[in-house]
Amino acid sequence: MTSAEPDKRLEIVFSEALRAVTHQQSVLDGIRTRATTLTAAAALVTPFFGTPVLQARDRAGWPTIVALAALTGVLSSTFVVSAPWWRWTFRASAAALLQAVDAGHDVDSMRRHLCLDFERWVDQNERKLRRMQWWFTAGLGFLLLEMAAWLLQLALL
Repeated sequence: MTSAEPDKRLEIVFSEALRAVTHQQSVLDGIRTRATTLTAAAALVTPFFGTPVLQARDRAGWPTIVALAALTGVLSSTFVVSAPWWRWTFRASAAALLQAVDAGHDVDSMRRHLCLDFERWVDQNERKLRRMQWWFTAGLGFLLLEMAAWLLQLALL
């Protein structure tokens, strides 16, 4: 191990790389929170607009079917966003860090390797986040379609 002073430039790089991973984790939390809000909105829209329609079953038509299908779309989209099958990387392995220490890596070397790891994780996570954002957008579109279908059905009653 060397006794040289750690490179201040690597501290800046490390700080920015860590900030990118932290920001990405907060974006993920935000998407999941909004998906929960989307589910709650669908839970409010359906009984508010759907109850009068479903009480007049004999006059319910194709807009009711569209509204119920759109509700299924909202719930499916939020399920995909919230499902546990997404694999994320936001933290380093303690075992790998200890191996680096045992191998004699200095602070600068460890920072350099962690920065590269952070960059790789951000790139891998970014593709998944984009897909999640599209699923959330689809859920939002389904919610708007559901509301429009219920309103149209109410107008036809």
